[in-house]
Amino acid sequence: FPQAFQRRQRMLVSLKQEELVLASEASWRSDILNQLGIVHRCLAHKYNEPRYSGGSLIDFVKQTALEKARSIQSENQSAIIISADQLICLDSEVFYKSGTREKAIEQLQKLNGQTHQLICAVAVLFKQKNSVQYESASLKMRQLTETEIQNYVDQDQPWDCAGSYKNESLGSSLFEEVSVKDPTTIVGLPGNLLLNILREWGYSNLL
Repeated sequence: FPQAFQRRQRMLVSLKQEELVLASEASWRSDILNQLGIVHRCLAHKYNEPRYSGGSLIDFVKQTALEKARSIQSENQSAIIISADQLICLDSEVFYKSGTREKAIEQLQKLNGQTHQLICAVAVLFKQKNSVQYESASLKMRQLTETEIQNYVDQDQPWDCAGSYKNESLGSSLFEEVSVKDPTTIVGLPGNLLLNILREWGYSNLL
């Protein structure tokens, strides 16, 4: 191996030597970390998430992700804290978690046959260090019938997800076109960006 490559490799240490906390109780975000072999525990964040009120939507999503991590730092001062935030927008309308079956159906009716944008940010916080990165995705929903939308909502129960779909399960069949670098972005935590941050800080999930 080239000497420079060997020097770079020697700088990395095993991520297993650190305690990691995911500032979320969402099972799909935890599943992404498990797929990456990242041992962690889950803890609900304490941040009272505001509604978007203007300005850069990307900056809003990034700041929300960071504040989620900060909200649990005081009781996890020795841990690496990971958090994420995700929003969906169609033209000028922002979609949040619908919360109910009826509102989930309403959101999907608006997205039906349309191309919308998804923004997902991941934040990593460790003592005095923090890093936040984001990725955007473009998704074109199929032209679905009312019955298809209702059946989907009843099967996947996606009212705890922004946009009211779960791409990691049946929701993947709602779309005819998806443009994204990392599919985990759509699920709710960009795993590739997370690994980039951790490696920049000297940690490898493969050691």
